[in-house]
Amino acid sequence: MSEYDDSIEDYDEDLYDGDEDLYDGDEDVLAIQEEYRRKRLVESLIGPCISTTFHVVLLIVMAFLIVDQTTIKKAEIQVELIEDEEVELEEPEPEDIEEPEEIEETEVTTPVVTTVAVEDVDTNDTALEDVNDEAPSTDDNSDIDMVSEITVSPSAFASANVMGGRGAAGRAGSLSKFGGDKKGQASLMNALHWLAKVQNPDGSWGSKSKPGLTGLALLTFLAHGDSHLSKRFGTTVKNAIQWLVQSPITKGHRHHAYDHAIKTYALCEAYSMTGLYAIKEPMKECVKLIIDNQQQSGAFDYSYTTAEGRQDLSLSGWNFQALKAAFGTGCEVEGLHEAIYKAVSWLKGMGGSGVSFTYESKNNNFNGAVKSRQMSMRAVGSLCLQLFGEGDCQEIKDDIRTIATVDIKRLEWQNAPEFSLYSWYYATQVMFQSGGKNWKPWNRRFQSLLNANQNKEGYWEYPNMHAGVAGHLGGALGEKIYATTLCGLMLTVYYRYLPSNKSVSILTKIANKKEGKKDVKQDKEEDVEDEEIELF
Repeated sequence: MSEYDDSIEDYDEDLYDGDEDLYDGDEDVLAIQEEYRRKRLVESLIGPCISTTFHVVLLIVMAFLIVDQTTIKKAEIQVELIEDEEVELEEPEPEDIEEPEEIEETEVTTPVVTTVAVEDVDTNDTALEDVNDEAPSTDDNSDIDMVSEITVSPSAFASANVMGGRGAAGRAGSLSKFGGDKKGQASLMNALHWLAKVQNPDGSWGSKSKPGLTGLALLTFLAHGDSHLSKRFGTTVKNAIQWLVQSPITKGHRHHAYDHAIKTYALCEAYSMTGLYAIKEPMKECVKLIIDNQQQSGAFDYSYTTAEGRQDLSLSGWNFQALKAAFGTGCEVEGLHEAIYKAVSWLKGMGGSGVSFTYESKNNNFNGAVKSRQMSMRAVGSLCLQLFGEGDCQEIKDDIRTIATVDIKRLEWQNAPEFSLYSWYYATQVMFQSGGKNWKPWNRRFQSLLNANQNKEGYWEYPNMHAGVAGHLGGALGEKIYATTLCGLMLTVYYRYLPSNKSVSILTKIANKKEGKKDVKQDKEEDVEDEEIELF
């Protein structure tokens, strides 16, 4: 019995002592106590029951929520797995690429040209299937029937199709059409990765002749279709452009003329492919320096000496390529048209029967006072006339035939002193541009040699480089950069410049422009203002 119950009994005894009528005894007290205990028990059980019920309900709700969240997470994981399986951008490893079997020549139907804005250049070359050895034919209208994924400068007189094969689809179509193989493109990709790895932090390449080496490296990336927007090499290209734009114009030493010509060439191509406004004015200044330092004859000499006398075709070749690229931008530069007229006239004067395309000459006496006649010079002269739209002119027919029948026999890696990579760079483009039966055997030979002689790290070493050239490249690394860019540019020949055997002469385009006419091949293009896109 509790203390409380004891107190009740004491209270009863005090209150009813001696009055048995008012108090019936123990039975009533027990009843009251039992009722009290029952109420206390009920009151004590209500709280735990409510608490227990609440927690059971809470646990059930939480269990439902956990099961539901697990289901959602599982569904989300499944979606992510599907997306991962669909996206694979890995470049094929060189060792996994096999030489495709020869496929008989068949008629190839090529897509209609379309020109779209450049947003990003896909550098995935896994689409190179069914590669064949079909040579570009003089009957192919290849300069207008390939897919164009590169937007060039908006000029009605600059061919928008000449760079049209540099996009991913254009590369695949051109490689299949013109005989590019997977091993060659794997070698090219290895070279591009190596070039990106050895780029200086400031965006340049090399330690000496930096404008020239940087220009050649940038030309190689541009030829592959890479711009400042490319996923793989965009930063490399952007930094190279920035360095060239900001590098000072130099004039003095004879090799500065080479460097400046190549630098200008690269800036013109970069502007044509990107339309970046930051390139425009520095590019025009570079072009103007070339124009102002051209000899009246149309040639160029060391240190940009304008006095009539020595005329250097090797140096002139790089300047002519820069003038052609400048014309392709569509930008107006005072004296550009006249400079091209003089260049074409001088080249045709050097070509033809007899002693043609010599390394240097004096006072336009091409049949006398000749210091040397190198086979590389016929390739230089022939390519420059082809790029100027004069590929069918009589003056280079004999030289093209000689390259196709005689010089091809000298395509040996260790035969460099007689026929060097420098010569291969020009001759490979000449054979591609001339097309027909000239291209197929040359294509087989040069690809095989480049694939077999590339270092596993991605570079080529120039075999037996001329000491005079090597001394201006800053040592072994500079020589490797020089050799690698020349080889890389050769491996882009299939899509770098589409065959121009059907193209209109630049001289005709200039004449049409002066008369206010549109080029018949460009009459569907409209003149638009340059888009002012800032790079830096």
